[in-house]
Amino acid sequence: MKKIIKRKLGLFLGVISFLSVFSFSIRVKSLSNEIKNNHYNRELAREYAIKWATSSNSKYYNYVNEGGDCTNFVSQVLRAGGIEFVGSKSTATSIKSWFYYSPNLPNRSSTWTAAQPFHLHFGKEYKRAHSYKEYKIIDALVNWNEIYLSLLPGDIVQYSRPNNITFHSQAITDLIDKNQTIYFCQHSNSMENFRRNGNLRYYLMGKPNDYNFYVYKIKDDSGRTSIELNYDSTDTIKDNQTDEDYRKELIEAIDIIKLSLEDTRFDNEENNSKETDEFIKKMESRIEEVEFYINSRDKTPKELLERLCDRQGL
Repeated sequence: MKKIIKRKLGLFLGVISFLSVFSFSIRVKSLSNEIKNNHYNRELAREYAIKWATSSNSKYYNYVNEGGDCTNFVSQVLRAGGIEFVGSKSTATSIKSWFYYSPNLPNRSSTWTAAQPFHLHFGKEYKRAHSYKEYKIIDALVNWNEIYLSLLPGDIVQYSRPNNITFHSQAITDLIDKNQTIYFCQHSNSMENFRRNGNLRYYLMGKPNDYNFYVYKIKDDSGRTSIELNYDSTDTIKDNQTDEDYRKELIEAIDIIKLSLEDTRFDNEENNSKETDEFIKKMESRIEEVEFYINSRDKTPKELLERLCDRQGL
């Protein structure tokens, strides 16, 4: 009888011990999620993105002639901000790995250089970013205030076709409060399309309405600082802009939309979407229309900017 009692007591204590460990593991996991990437240094990430936006750091291979360098670039930005390597050579193709030691597999992970595996690692499946959200391009443009409030320098955005295959990556660098302007840096499929301080809102306008826009908030932040918001309180509000101000913004918008269309066209060359071809033609026609009037007095720069940004008919 004593042996039976001891046996039951041992079993009971074993169950209690297991439940305690299990409970502790859940609590640790929960705490880990709460402080995910809390060490991430947004300022260092931003500085790196701006420094290397239009050139290549010799520490890393430039994949511009091997499908594009965009995801390699944003991975470098995250690394500069302090995101740790995970995985090893034996797991180089796993979405749970993210590292770079030299240009080729297995000395770097597929998630480091390829947009879709990066998407799965930081967002869709492995969820390494603090938070991740998906939008249709048209929804992101309509709900721009939500986009503006959800991003900070050092965060990452990506784009995918309607089939959810991700094809482009960018790093966020600055936010200007007066007009809810967000700036990005990117590498692309050619050195000419590397860009510093591109206007994100206008870049989205170079993508079809049904394309996807992915937002990765790398870490949580309790508030925005003067470093994170490149905000000048002496700036005038947009309603008080002069014709010259609108003209400068119009020229910037045309430039960035053209850049976006080039990135869209490059991706479409391999995927042959007639709908994307049609969108590119319509957007280029819209740009030609605006450029025709830009030096005339028939329409104001503000009217032309509004026409350029009108999604009707696209």
